[in-house]
Amino acid sequence: MDHKKPIFSQNKKRDSHRESLLHSIHETTIEKMAIGGSGVCRIPFLDQKIVCFVPKSAPHDHVKIKINSVEKNYTTGEILEIINPGPGRRLAPCAHYQDCGGCAWQHLNEDIQIQQKELLLRELIAKFLPNHKDYKLKPTIFDEHNFGYRNRIQLKQIGHSIGYFKPESHDLVDISDCLIAENSLRDWFKNNKNKLKPTDKLKKYELKIDHDNKIQFYPIGVKSEGLSFSQVNRFINHKLVQSVVETVSLYHPQTITELYAGSGNFTFELAKLSSQIKIDAVELNAELTNIATKRVLSEKLQKNIRFYTTKSELFAVQNEISNELIFLDPPRQGCEQLLLRSLAQNSPQRILYVSCHPVSLVRDLSYLEKQGYTFKIDYFQIFDMFPQTDHFETVCLIERV
Repeated sequence: MDHKKPIFSQNKKRDSHRESLLHSIHETTIEKMAIGGSGVCRIPFLDQKIVCFVPKSAPHDHVKIKINSVEKNYTTGEILEIINPGPGRRLAPCAHYQDCGGCAWQHLNEDIQIQQKELLLRELIAKFLPNHKDYKLKPTIFDEHNFGYRNRIQLKQIGHSIGYFKPESHDLVDISDCLIAENSLRDWFKNNKNKLKPTDKLKKYELKIDHDNKIQFYPIGVKSEGLSFSQVNRFINHKLVQSVVETVSLYHPQTITELYAGSGNFTFELAKLSSQIKIDAVELNAELTNIATKRVLSEKLQKNIRFYTTKSELFAVQNEISNELIFLDPPRQGCEQLLLRSLAQNSPQRILYVSCHPVSLVRDLSYLEKQGYTFKIDYFQIFDMFPQTDHFETVCLIERV
C-alpha cells in the first residue's frame, strides 16, 4: 500500500498550523522502513511528534530533510543531506537509481531489506490480529539472485526515451539497462533499444520471457496480458511452490479447493501428492484456464484436477468447497469479502494463504475472524520475491479451532 496523498472532501480543512511545516528543514533520525518503501521518522511540532515519510532513506540514517507535503496524519520529506548514514546503507548499484521509480530499496543491504520486511509483517500482525501473539514466523526464504531475477518488465516510451517513470511522477527516466531484469532481457534491451521508432505519445511495452523461454516484446494492450500474470521471479517461485507442497503434504488432504489458481502454478505440483487427490482449481481468466485444461489432458489428470473459469467468490458461494483445505493466492488487493464470508460459513479445517501484499493478507484474516471463523495461526513465512523493493510474498497457514 503506497503512501499517496489521501483525498479529502472540500468541507475538511487541514490544520493551518501544520501547514507552516511545509518547506521547513529538520535534522532527524530514520527509525525504520514503511509499506510503500519510504523511511519513517518523527518531527517535532508544538507538543507532539508528527510522522514523516522520507524516500531513499535507511534505518538509523541521521539526516537533514525538507518537508515537501503536509497531510492530515503525516508529512513527506526529502533528504537534503545524509549527516551520518545508517549501518545498512550502501551505494545503489544501478546508475539510474536516484531518478528511477522502479526500485525503492537498492540503497539497502540485502540483510537489512529482509530484516525490515520481517519487521513490517510483525507490525501488521500486531495491528490487525492482536489476539494472535503465539504465531511462528519462519525464517525468510531468499535466493542469490538479488539482481537479474525478473522475467518480465514493463517499459514506457516517449520520443527517443524509453525506461520508467520517476517516483510519484509521469516524467520518464531514459535508461540504458535494468539490473533487476534477467540477463537475456537486459541483453535484448541493450541490442534493440535504439531500433525503436520515436513516438510523440506515451507508449507502454511488455518485455518478457514466455513459457517457451523465448523473449517477447510488444505494446501493452495489443496482446492479452492474462498470460503475463505469473510469478516474475522463477528462482523464488520454485522455492515457494516446493514449500507449499511440503506444507500440504503434512496433512494428507483428499480434497483441495484452490482459488485464484492462474494456469496452475501450484495445482500440478499439489496433484503429485496422491493419485487419489481431488483439486478444484478456480480462475477467472479464460486464457489461463485454457492453458491449464490442455495440460490436464496432456498429463491425463482429469480424475485429479478440474479447472473452473469463474470468479472465486462466486464459485465458493455456488459450489461445495473442500472442508479439508482451502488454498488462496489472490491478487494484490486480496480476497473479496463475499468469498471470506463464504469461507467463514463453511469453516474449513485449514486455509493456506499466499499473498503478494501483507496488508491485504492480515486485513483478510481479521475479516475472517470477525465473520465467526475461529482459527489459530500456524505460521507466517516471507519469500523474498522482489529484492530491491519493499514488496514481498507471504505464506500463512491457519487452522480451525
